[in-house]
Amino acid sequence: MIAPTRQLVAELNRRAREHRLDHSTATAEVPLADGNWASVGDVIITRRNDRRLRLTATDWVKNGDRWTITLVTKQGDLTVRHNRSHLTVRLPAGYVQTSTGLGYATTIHSAQGVSADTMHGLVTGQESRQQLYTMLTRGRAANHLYLQVVGDGDPHSIIRPDAISPRTPSETLQQILGRDETPVSASTVLRELNDPAARLFQAVRRYAGGLHVAAEQLVGPQSVAEIDQADQYIPGLTTEPAWPTLRAHLLALAAETGKHPLRHLPTAAAGRDLRTAGDMAAVLDWRLPELAPVDPGPLPWLPGIPETLRSHPGWGPYLTKRSQLVADLADQIQDHAYQIGGPPVWAAPGSHPSTALVGDIAVWRAANGINPQDPRPTGGTQLEMLPALWKQRLDRDIARGTNPPADARAGKPHAGGTALSPRDVRQRAYQRPERRPSGPSAPGR
Repeated sequence: MIAPTRQLVAELNRRAREHRLDHSTATAEVPLADGNWASVGDVIITRRNDRRLRLTATDWVKNGDRWTITLVTKQGDLTVRHNRSHLTVRLPAGYVQTSTGLGYATTIHSAQGVSADTMHGLVTGQESRQQLYTMLTRGRAANHLYLQVVGDGDPHSIIRPDAISPRTPSETLQQILGRDETPVSASTVLRELNDPAARLFQAVRRYAGGLHVAAEQLVGPQSVAEIDQADQYIPGLTTEPAWPTLRAHLLALAAETGKHPLRHLPTAAAGRDLRTAGDMAAVLDWRLPELAPVDPGPLPWLPGIPETLRSHPGWGPYLTKRSQLVADLADQIQDHAYQIGGPPVWAAPGSHPSTALVGDIAVWRAANGINPQDPRPTGGTQLEMLPALWKQRLDRDIARGTNPPADARAGKPHAGGTALSPRDVRQRAYQRPERRPSGPSAPGR
């Protein structure tokens, strides 16, 4: 078994040992350096070279060697048999407690050069293509991959895009394959760090995260605690995939209106029956009243800054600067897209999307962290209402092959005869579409 981190490896080892003990009886046990315990019959791995622990005149205990325990002494020493050479050695208690661990699973780096009959690999989505290659080439007969498609339970990550809109297994694999950790030069790193498309994704995350955290602080801990007990009103609501999105929306409404954050839930739940919904939280989020900020957000699908937060002495300046950064980066991406010749990777053969549409799609893909090689123009599913509706609009524009409003963004005269800048048109285009709470396009239906 292979996993990317030592914590996951330790957990896999613990479960493997529990499975083994279900079919046998543990005798004397000793603690190991990875936090697990071991007894006779367990496989362990040594983590430090020690020439004093000799197997033969020319061989000794090495880092990465695997052994099977044959004897446990009262002092905590272990007699172990090497899994390849079958030579035995006695490991003193001090070495066992500081330099050994269970050997049923190992990290990706430790697995390099190892061959097995069958490999079972656990990936979280944060691996690189090089690590994935290492995992999938360890097994002679079969290689099995297990994808982690749920969150880690950390409450601090509840507002992250990955928690709001979890990736599908295929999207997770595409993300891994698109992450290249081949060493690059300092000049290449500097160029990539200055790339607006690479910076926009993080800028959008920080802006959206700042809005949610600011709203949470403004409404106070008591209201937040009451939101987290929404199951009392709608059983099972907080376990739904889109609950983080609904929670953030409720907090934003409370911060904007000054009213109780759960005030709108009964009205939203009084519509069509929720029991048939695939995701109750997503359906309720589509039914909630709209926020109506004075100014639009920095991107058409991002909410603006509520007046209560804009006037806040701490959060107001911070969120304003974040919003300005997002808008500036989006303008740079659009301007760059206008200058690039040739069809984009997502364009269908023979199609000729307008330059303005190419710019809009470039901003969307950069803001949502879509792999540049992903052939899907607008990426995967969006659970939040505004991004989902804006994605539908972009998909319709792609299908039509034209985008008249976006032509104005490119500086072409519109009906009034005046050329509009990208930012002017983006602000005018920020019109919240009519809500469709029970239509076929609503998430969870």
